[in-house]
Amino acid sequence: MMEEIKAKEYVVGIRLRSLKVYYFSTNDLNLKVGDWVIVKTVQGTEAGRVAIPPFEPPEDFQPPSPLKPILRRATEEDLEKIRGYREKEKQILEYAQKKANEMSLPMKMLACEITFDYSKITIHFASEDRVDFRELVKDLASQYKTRIELHQVGVRDEVKYMGGLGICGREVCCHLFLQEFESITVKMAKEQSLALNPLKISGICGRLMCCLAYEYETYQKIKEKMPPKGSIVETKQGKGVVVDHHVPLSKLVVEYDEERRELVSLDEVIRVYTKEERDNDKDKVLEKILKMLEEDKD
Repeated sequence: MMEEIKAKEYVVGIRLRSLKVYYFSTNDLNLKVGDWVIVKTVQGTEAGRVAIPPFEPPEDFQPPSPLKPILRRATEEDLEKIRGYREKEKQILEYAQKKANEMSLPMKMLACEITFDYSKITIHFASEDRVDFRELVKDLASQYKTRIELHQVGVRDEVKYMGGLGICGREVCCHLFLQEFESITVKMAKEQSLALNPLKISGICGRLMCCLAYEYETYQKIKEKMPPKGSIVETKQGKGVVVDHHVPLSKLVVEYDEERRELVSLDEVIRVYTKEERDNDKDKVLEKILKMLEEDKD
């Protein structure tokens, strides 16, 4: 008896309500970027759009979670339903904000999401304090006849939902294209020789700017190839000390005699002196100074 040949499955990237891409399986190679599809998630049935067209996964492909199949392409009725939900979400957000104000709850409603099967309504809000919103949930559940979830978000997420202009004059990255927040540290700013002025390295959320991470790894890789600060190097212009790094140009700032500083590329460095050789140079300089002091006494 011949074994049945299974249809080959491909992987497709879907964006649901956020910028994050989730992976699903499909055997429909005609799906294109922007197509609406209906999928099953842990949150319920959702509608999403194709962000990455179908591709054959490599052997080492490891999705964050087990792949679930796409249920179907969205029909015209589905699209009409989605448009209706978008309008209703605005109304729910306004109603929730009105009720929160009436209950004197310090909440700023940011976004509302209705699952495609109307099994749940999720409202994201910002607040500086912990909020007891149980009465608000009861009111919303009674009004809209489905399960209600309220999620409090931090200041970074607040800006992600609301958007705005960064100090660069462009739309903030978290609202424009960032899928997830990365841990940002002051070390990233130091590594890139940026001024540690909070006003210059903080975003409109008040936290360190996400873009500090964009070139951090590149700076580290380039600096690994460079002699560390304080190294004694020999170039065509003589022997000097590395006092700084100009990473964007991949050059060293070398100080020669009489405090003369020059930009030197790595291929111009003839020799980098070892620690022992640097220590010997220091001893010779010290001997020279002591000899000069003795001559002055005479």
